[in-house]
This record gives sequence, C-alpha cells and structure tokens, in this order.
Amino acid sequence: MQQSVNSDEESADTIRESMTNLHEDLAEILRLISKAEPLDTILQRVASVISSRFAIKSLTICLFDDGAGYYRPVVVRGFAEDQARAIGKHAYSLERKQDELCEKFRMARDCYYVRAEGLTHVYNDDVDYLNDPEDASASNGSDEWHDLDYIDLLMRDRLGNLIGWIEIDEPENRQALPPDVIDRLRLVSDITAIAVEHSKICEDAIAAIGESQGHLDLIVHDIGNLMDPLSHYLEAAKTEAQSGRDPVQSLEKAVALSADARALVRNVRKLNEARTGSPSAKRSFDLKPVLVRCISSVKMDFPGKDVVIDFDFPDEECTVMADELIADLFSNILGNAVKHTRSSEAEVNMAISNGHDSWIVRIEDHGVGIPDSQKESAFARFTRRGGGAGGTGLGLSIVGLLVSRYNGLVTLKDRVPGDHTQGTVFEVALPKAERS
Repeated sequence: MQQSVNSDEESADTIRESMTNLHEDLAEILRLISKAEPLDTILQRVASVISSRFAIKSLTICLFDDGAGYYRPVVVRGFAEDQARAIGKHAYSLERKQDELCEKFRMARDCYYVRAEGLTHVYNDDVDYLNDPEDASASNGSDEWHDLDYIDLLMRDRLGNLIGWIEIDEPENRQALPPDVIDRLRLVSDITAIAVEHSKICEDAIAAIGESQGHLDLIVHDIGNLMDPLSHYLEAAKTEAQSGRDPVQSLEKAVALSADARALVRNVRKLNEARTGSPSAKRSFDLKPVLVRCISSVKMDFPGKDVVIDFDFPDEECTVMADELIADLFSNILGNAVKHTRSSEAEVNMAISNGHDSWIVRIEDHGVGIPDSQKESAFARFTRRGGGAGGTGLGLSIVGLLVSRYNGLVTLKDRVPGDHTQGTVFEVALPKAERS
C-alpha cells in the first residue's frame, strides 16, 4: 500500500515538473515574440518544445503563404531527409483542409484527430509521410497509431481566419494523445498563432516605414536633381534679359523642370492614395469619357510635343467599378508613352475591346520600349524605365497598384515581337460593372 502511494506521488511530481518546464518554455517563446525575433527562430523553438515535452517523434508546422495563396510546411521535424524534402514541397488549399477536418475527427476547439480508418480519400502526397508505401492502406480499427493518422492543432488570427496549423504526425509511443496533453498542445498552438500574427504585423510595419522613407528619399533626391538645372536656366534667363537677348528658350526649360517637380510630388501623393485608399469608395465609371479626359490631360502636359492619339472604342457603355483614381491609371500609361518617345511627334494607338467578363484597354506606343529583363518588375515601386529617358519610376507603380485595387490585370509586351526598341503595348483588363 505504501509503495502504491509513493508511486502515485512520484507520478504527480513528474507531472508537476513537466508542467513547470513547459511553462518556462512557453515564457521563453513569449519573450522571443516580444523581442520580435525572426519567426523561423520562434517556430523552430516551438517544434523543439513539442518534441521534447510531449514525446512527439515527428511533426510539421504549416502557414499560409500570402503570395501563393496556399498553406505550406515551414517546419518539418523528425522525418528522414528525403521525406522532409518531399513534405516541404507540399501545398494545401483551404478547401482541401476543410474537407479533411470534418466534424467526426474533432477532439476539441480547433483540434482534430484524423484517423486513417475514417479517411474517404488518400491524396498522392500523403505517401510522403509513410516509411513504407504499403502502409497506405487503412487501419484495422486498432487503437495503435497508423502512419496516416495525424492530429492538427489549428492556428487562427484575431479575426478568426485560419493562418496555419501544427500537425502531430507521430507520437513516440504511437498511441493517441490523452485529453490533458491535447489541452497543453492547444495552448502551445495558440501562442504560436500569436507569434505568427505578431511577425506579420512587424513585417507590415517595417515595410510601411521603409516605403514612407523611400517616398521621402525619392522626393529629396529627385527634386534635388531638378533644382540645380532649374536654377541654372532661371539665372540664364535673367542674364539674357539683362543683356537684351531673348530669354524664352531658357524660361521654357525652367517651366518644364518645374512641371517635372510638380509631377513628382503629385505621383508620390497618388501612389500613397492608391496604396491606402478605401476600396469601399468604388462606383460605376464609363471608360470612354475617362480616357477622353486622359488624352486631353496628356496633351496639355506635353506642350512641346505633337501628341497624336488614335482612339477606337465600341458604341456601348464600357462600365467598370472604380474610384476617382481611375483616370490616374491611364494618364500614367499615356504619359509614359509620350514621355518615352524620342521624336517630337508622339504617336499612340488606344482601343477598348469587349472581353468575356472584362473591358480591355490596349495602349500601343512607339517609344524606347522596355527590355525583357525589366518587364517583370516594371510595375514594382520605384522601378525606372530603361532607355535613358529618366523619370522617377512612380508612374507604372501607380498603374500596378490601381489595377490590383480594381481587381484587374495589366500586361505589357513588345509592339514588334522580339524587338523592344520599337515600342510597348499595355493591356489593362478591368472587370465589367454588373448591370443593375
């Protein structure tokens, strides 16, 4: 009897020690989060804690990849090297995960024990988790852990969106985990979700600061470059006027430089509006009058060039859902087309065509073109166009942001296939506004 009591006390002491160590581990993870340590460092620490404190042989941590639109493994622990490499290439859609995590597998809030015997479908990539492909057959209903069994602990952000999960792929004793262990693992999962969301917030904040600094640096640098020649031409005009010579040419150049400075500031403002403005302000716009206004505006912006724009459009209304910045989208493309034409005459062909579910605006110029090496990054922020024509690199950045804002698509290609120096073709597809 005394031996039994001692055994129970030892077991209780072991549990208390384990819980104390787990609390220390979680406190350390929280400190890593508060110090904004790299997310990978935190996740590796989480995986280490789960393996050591809960006797887990293998596990994976999957997170949502914003760029790809899928969930991907970011930590793969306890697998052979070739298995880990194969698992690391997996991609899971939200639909697939929802299909797998049905109610019959749910153990607790955001915790699912998926049993091989209950699976209605085995995916090809599930085989990567098996040491022996022959084990892909369903289990015989025993309590022993099957190679296709797993426990998913879902991670959600503060709005309830699924941002990833911790997957227990095999306990060391190959037995189902008891409820008290599941409760502790859920705590680890919740803290990991905090780490993931905190990391995302930090990344966004750093990007915003960097972008704001980039705007400031751009204005200071480019306006600084404009001020020296502006001062030169103004001084030259003053000298010419005092000596009785005609200062018109110098004044025209000074006016052109002033216009460049104004355009720079305007484009920085528009870029910020395109990035931060509320999408809820959208309304129906007919593209035809919008483009007519853009044509007039561009001709006024380049008084020293003979701007010839051929505009072809259908008789019907070409309505899209947008906001007041819609004009800036096309003004920037047209402005680039005219600006990057070396000759005194800028010829541009523009047309609206009726797509299946979108209106397609095609703008074809005869400018210096865009090399293939720059086409992919043409709409990235601060990317300057080639050809030695200068520019701030903001015009096409605004185009890219606004097209995304309106759920559209923009592409560019050579006007003459294979020869980018003969000009560029921009095609902007914007979804049609629904008829009321």
